[in-house]
Amino acid sequence: MSELNMRSFLPHDKLSKKIWEDDENMRPDVLRALENIANEFLNYLKIDVDVDDVTFTGSYANYNYTPYSDIDLHIVIDFNKVSSDEDLVEGFMNAKKSYWNDRYDIKVNDIEVEIYPQDSSEDHISSGIYSIDKEKWLIRPEKFQKEPNLKSANKKFQMLKREISSAIESEDLKSIERLLKKIRDMRKSALSKSGEMSVENIAYKMLRSEDLIQKMYDLKFNLYGDSISL
Repeated sequence: MSELNMRSFLPHDKLSKKIWEDDENMRPDVLRALENIANEFLNYLKIDVDVDDVTFTGSYANYNYTPYSDIDLHIVIDFNKVSSDEDLVEGFMNAKKSYWNDRYDIKVNDIEVEIYPQDSSEDHISSGIYSIDKEKWLIRPEKFQKEPNLKSANKKFQMLKREISSAIESEDLKSIERLLKKIRDMRKSALSKSGEMSVENIAYKMLRSEDLIQKMYDLKFNLYGDSISL
């Protein structure tokens, strides 16, 4: 990865003008667009749900957005009110989310929008959360006081990239599932302990920017399909 691309992972002094009027207010056109997208997804569910909130989170709700970042639009729902069978509801929501995100290429100001139905009881680790419904910050992001260690992040990225290449070449379903879990747990732990500028989180963003995470998920689903086919 070139130095120019590496520096794109450095934090900014201001929130993105593609989304925000200033550090307090979301652009009205963006707000309306996100409200419409959330409503379209709710209609697509084909079931009645009580929505607690629609929230905007991720890098574009913070100062660490990059050219590879997307918009994380969370629709907060109490899964227990849908059904007492939490596994059933979670499976249904995940299937709907995956199909929607894979099928529809939805963008706001050239930024891809990723829909996520979130259980209201789910812990969500983020240093910036904006309520679309209430039009205010639930968690206000703070500017980063120091730059991340890009050298260490790149070292971690290169190490994981080699592991991913080996797992993909092996075409072993269990190896791919273990590595996906390892990367997911690594990022979650780093976010909770060291925040958005942690070495592990930046390494994860680098992997995602090169579609390496998506390649593993694609291969996982293909291998699973093959394993149960005759």
